[in-house]
Amino acid sequence: MTRLFFYIITVSTVVYLQISGCTKEYSCENCLSSPIIVDTGKTTLPAYVCPSCPGNEAFIENKWSFRDDTLLRCGIIDTAIVAPDRTGFTFYGPSACSIDTGIVMTILLDTVHLNRDLTNVTSQFAAYYYYDNVGQTYIYMSKQLNPFTVTIESYNYQTKLATGTFSGFGYRPTGGGSAIRSGKFKVKLH
Repeated sequence: MTRLFFYIITVSTVVYLQISGCTKEYSCENCLSSPIIVDTGKTTLPAYVCPSCPGNEAFIENKWSFRDDTLLRCGIIDTAIVAPDRTGFTFYGPSACSIDTGIVMTILLDTVHLNRDLTNVTSQFAAYYYYDNVGQTYIYMSKQLNPFTVTIESYNYQTKLATGTFSGFGYRPTGGGSAIRSGKFKVKLH
């Protein structure tokens, strides 16, 4: 039942983000002036280094960050949903530099429940989705055959604050992908 609940929540979230997204132009008013050229598989586009991300790799409440190859990406967590039996959760939120891009993660803890203080709980049952509403597609997505690893470094039951890390392989829609590393998040799980 819990896995079905999270599957429905994850699919619903992804569909909502796909439908409600806006198409963006490739511009960035708050970006550094030196572009890094990124080949998306369809076209070659400039990927700017967002000045909001460097230095924001620390654990800050309701924030996420990760690196793909050499680019640091970061953003806020504006929504977190906890399974009714508290054996997993989903969080998502937009990038700090473009509200059209963002992250969705679902973590299943299997037999562990978020009903007490926890430290160093690792799960390999995680779904990762880094979306871009340009063209209604994703930038990276995890696949079941190569799961993401998520470690809840600490969970405080009284404050409901979870601090964690993640890593894995992000597949591109056109094939190939990138190692997603140094992922971090800090989220309140009501």
